[in-house]
Amino acid sequence: MASPSNDKNGACVSVPNADLAAELHKLIRSGTGDDVSAHLESVCTESTVDGTRTIIRWHRLVHDGTLNQPAVSKLVAKLMKLVIDFACTREEVTKAAEQFEATGSTEAFVALTLKAQSLFAKKGKKTGEVGEILLYYLAERLLRYPQILCKMPHKTNPEMHAHGADGVHASVDPKSHHLRLHWGEAKLWEEFGAAVDDCCESLAEMLIERPGGKKTSLRDIQLLRDFIDLQDARMEEAIKAYLDPDNRLSNKVEFCGIALVGFDVADYDHFCTACAQSKTEEIAARTAAWAERFKTALEKHQLIGINVDALIIPFKSVQAMRNEFLKALGVANAAA
Repeated sequence: MASPSNDKNGACVSVPNADLAAELHKLIRSGTGDDVSAHLESVCTESTVDGTRTIIRWHRLVHDGTLNQPAVSKLVAKLMKLVIDFACTREEVTKAAEQFEATGSTEAFVALTLKAQSLFAKKGKKTGEVGEILLYYLAERLLRYPQILCKMPHKTNPEMHAHGADGVHASVDPKSHHLRLHWGEAKLWEEFGAAVDDCCESLAEMLIERPGGKKTSLRDIQLLRDFIDLQDARMEEAIKAYLDPDNRLSNKVEFCGIALVGFDVADYDHFCTACAQSKTEEIAARTAAWAERFKTALEKHQLIGINVDALIIPFKSVQAMRNEFLKALGVANAAA
């Protein structure tokens, strides 16, 4: 948390204390996060990309016990349970909870579910919003970074994707105690190289102020200042203090990235067999090659000095994931 005091010029500032990390942790709406392992399993241990500040966590979808196929529908069903948390404000959820407490009716929660579902784009077969809600799920429950800004409620056209980050999450650096703002970017593409290039390019636009570059992070910061909704006035003022360029706390903010990359693997069944049989050398060779390609993209887009949490997921078909998500949203011909 932060408490107000006066600096040497008499201006009121917010001073962080040791409780900020604990207060942010309370914003995570996920319990222990143990449910992740029911939907995604680790391919190998996390790895640091040499010469960078990027840590990669490798996962793949769990397989069903009947046909031994990726449990796509199971993961999508899980994500659909999170549409309110992801796409609605905490104030809206609080009001729905208050109505339930007063009336015993879940009507307000049903209304929120319908509203949240209406915010997702449904016309484009290449929608990336399934990646955005998957990123939210893993950022909160795997990385334990609570979301402090989702731009879904601020979309003016449901069929257009929100500009800027796919989500902004927060944490506190355990060593420097700086506030870390994690800009998220999700790319589910058929080809790995194209996905990592596009992902890193988008992160660079948000995290690095380059001459002539897009100032997407400035828009996101303005959204944070104007629409931060943590249902805790003191926490909101504390975060705003870090975002105020005239407050000394603004020098203790670190911009970081979360990169979710999903891609098709041509020999997916063989890859999964290697995972199931714990063929560590074969798996290590593959992940090393993918990590090297990721490093190339980090270098190209000048991200080697930025803290990036990378979540890399090989798929049998990313389009199947999109189709299943669209079907869950009620798109009848999603696979057409």
